[in-house]
Amino acid sequence: MARDTIVFFGIGAVGAVMLVCMAELAERDGVPVRFVAFVRNVDMARDALFHAEHLFERIEFVGLPEFDPIWARDPRYMKHLENALVLVNAATPALNERMLILAEELGAHAVDLASDMYDEETQKTLTFAQYRHEEALKAKGVAALINLGISPGITNFLVGGRIHDIRAQNRRELTIERVDLFLLEDIDSDEVVFSWSPLVALEELAQRPRVIENGRIVVLEPFSSPRLYHFPHEPRPCRQYPLYQEELLSFRRAFPDIRAIGVWTGGSEVELVKSLFKLNLLSKRTLDAQPGLTVESVVRAILPGMNKPRRIENYLRTGVIRRAHFAAAAEIRISEQIRNDRQTLIETVGLSYHRYQELLDTPYAGATYISYPTGVGAAILVWHAMEHARQQEGSITGVLSGEELARILPRYRVDAIKRDLVAWDIDLFDSVRDAASP
Repeated sequence: MARDTIVFFGIGAVGAVMLVCMAELAERDGVPVRFVAFVRNVDMARDALFHAEHLFERIEFVGLPEFDPIWARDPRYMKHLENALVLVNAATPALNERMLILAEELGAHAVDLASDMYDEETQKTLTFAQYRHEEALKAKGVAALINLGISPGITNFLVGGRIHDIRAQNRRELTIERVDLFLLEDIDSDEVVFSWSPLVALEELAQRPRVIENGRIVVLEPFSSPRLYHFPHEPRPCRQYPLYQEELLSFRRAFPDIRAIGVWTGGSEVELVKSLFKLNLLSKRTLDAQPGLTVESVVRAILPGMNKPRRIENYLRTGVIRRAHFAAAAEIRISEQIRNDRQTLIETVGLSYHRYQELLDTPYAGATYISYPTGVGAAILVWHAMEHARQQEGSITGVLSGEELARILPRYRVDAIKRDLVAWDIDLFDSVRDAASP
């Protein structure tokens, strides 16, 4: 029997968007697809898809309090995996490796949206744990598509594609000096609305960030070394702070000869966490009156959680959320000997999602301005990778990031991915300028 099932582990804000987008791509391309969703709470999973009820006849929701019975190969759950084409971890990076082992046994492809950047092995080796499964996946003729989404994911794909194109010219005097990725997460709202988990935001932004300078990892203080960057569709430059995110290690692995790499982030949500940090509200210091309680734990306990989709839609419809913009821009600094001078250029590739209001009255209403482009980006990359694998057997195997997909996929497929991103309201931009220009 043909493999026609896409299996999700978890259906939250991003997973719901990803499932809907894959269903739309399948319908457009005339490819029969069904879905299985392993979730801890079926009612909450259905609620995340509350504008996509028309898909419920194609989705088999399987509720279980924990995923352990699946990892233990419980026959009650393995029967749902018989025709699995792709396994998708839309829950937490902690599931990545167990899902990969399952994918190897099933001979199915696997997809994750992020990696655990702070586990002991990754901190020590600066390599994602998924790469341990490279040979086993290749032996089965399947792939793990890792760190997909909008950032990481589409950012890696765009940057990787541009760098591969530059290097394909084979010009001996051309050097890529550095890559800097700038991210914007900005929302104008009457309420404090976190577009992603506040606890994840605190964990990621309050960590000591890292950049690569002169080929070495440099550890910085949180919210130090700010820069200004002017994104398209923004009236003024945005303050950017260094961030330790998947792209840093991914670019480092894919392009080890690039000696300087940085990831930077800014916007209203970042400034909120910065304020908490500067006020020492993220301190690990214990309270005098209660020695077992830290300042940070109190802040975490009282912070609002992520809003449910119906509330997010209501905020958007009633004008509580007035504007939101997610953007990513990567600057690739290139120098080349031209006649007797060394000329330095900056090539920029990027994306902008600034039409958040247009989600109203669509199956995606209720998504945040981050979960929508993340889910759409992942769905489009996965869909085209699977179509290429179907047309050219053995072409998509091993552990592959967005950079590697940009290298493997043919030009017509890369162009199709870009057209689909724009069709789903994610604008793309690119430019080249002299580095001496303002």
